[in-house]
Amino acid sequence: MAKEMQSVTVKVLRQDPMVNGGKPEYQSYSVPLEQGATVLSILRYISENVDRTLSYYRSCRIGKCAGCKMRVNGKTCLACTTAVTGDITVEPLKGYEVIKDLVVDMNRRVG
Repeated sequence: MAKEMQSVTVKVLRQDPMVNGGKPEYQSYSVPLEQGATVLSILRYISENVDRTLSYYRSCRIGKCAGCKMRVNGKTCLACTTAVTGDITVEPLKGYEVIKDLVVDMNRRVG
């Protein structure tokens, strides 16, 4: 008998300044959880298999560039090095202008 793959719920704060007056709203996704999954790999799964409109930043994928810095469960972290072991809430980095969803303008601080 095959082992059933565990899934996690990923709640993402979505925001597009060009749509709906830029009002942020949470959207939830159910994602299969593979061993060794990171926040970045989970976001990639969502954008490739569930919702191609999800925007997030990825570049080096090894924790060097810090471009994937965001908040996960209320704490600032790098998406490429943060392990996922259960349900998560993902939000853009606080204090910066949101370009779209989880992508912020690192040159434009707000608040």
